[in-house]
Amino acid sequence: MNLQQFEHLLAVAETGSFSRAAEQLHLTQPALSRSILALEDELGAPLIERAGKRKELTPLGVLVAARARRIGLELSELKRSASLLAGLEVGTVKLGLGPAPTAMLAVPLLQHMLAHHPRIKVQLSSGPAELQLQSLRARDLDALVIHRRSLSPYDDLNVDLFPEMRLGFVCRSGHPLQGAAQVSFAQLRQYPLAASGTGLSDEAVQSLNAHFGQSVHFNEAILFQSDEAACLLEVVRTTDAVFLGAIEVARAPIDRGELAELRLSRPLRLTSQFAFVTLEGVTEPPALKVVREFCAERMHDR
Repeated sequence: MNLQQFEHLLAVAETGSFSRAAEQLHLTQPALSRSILALEDELGAPLIERAGKRKELTPLGVLVAARARRIGLELSELKRSASLLAGLEVGTVKLGLGPAPTAMLAVPLLQHMLAHHPRIKVQLSSGPAELQLQSLRARDLDALVIHRRSLSPYDDLNVDLFPEMRLGFVCRSGHPLQGAAQVSFAQLRQYPLAASGTGLSDEAVQSLNAHFGQSVHFNEAILFQSDEAACLLEVVRTTDAVFLGAIEVARAPIDRGELAELRLSRPLRLTSQFAFVTLEGVTEPPALKVVREFCAERMHDR
């Protein structure tokens, strides 16, 4: 049996006539009769009472017609859903975020999706990059936004790098160091240092040492570390601690006047780079395009 046979049965049921149903379906009456007979043969019983002027459904015909109508409605809904998905109006996106991307993207992404794509479901997750990559490879996540150095050699991933983002030092508004024309390492060491993640890379440490002219390992100078950048920024906002990280992580509280970037005697030649990562060879949910585009708009220096 097939959908076309169900359509033919419903046409006879609605018109009460083989001839009118055939006309409605643009079929010859013999072709319509053969289609109905084939369906009856497959089900093993008549579906239409052929005696009388008006053709009525048998009890089995009534049951089959009811099921056929439901199937037709489901098919229409399926086509509608496919159309909506193609139009990026519905769907689910499961996105993993690293510590800094969580601070930069989580709230504005959800606000954007609620305002502009309210029918797309968004599931955000955080955690160590190694576990996030495992979830991506297990297809429990559709994509990741993580630090470039979290990616070891790979051949099963699609990696789109965002522009490099500069790092700097951030303090609360009114901090004793805020008005200093030049901030030295000795001055920084007078206050607790906080950094997101689990530690600075060797490249970052070398750049910091070269900048300040100090042979001091910055990993040892950092007092607070956390994968929750928002937590660190709140500590910085309410204490004299100083945050070291991508300036864009603190962009929102800086714009609100709650935090301020420290002015150094010369620019800190240190950047961080993040990537949008998907699994090679996997069909992406159409709604992921919306999320990818939003991330690309946000993941760069203002």
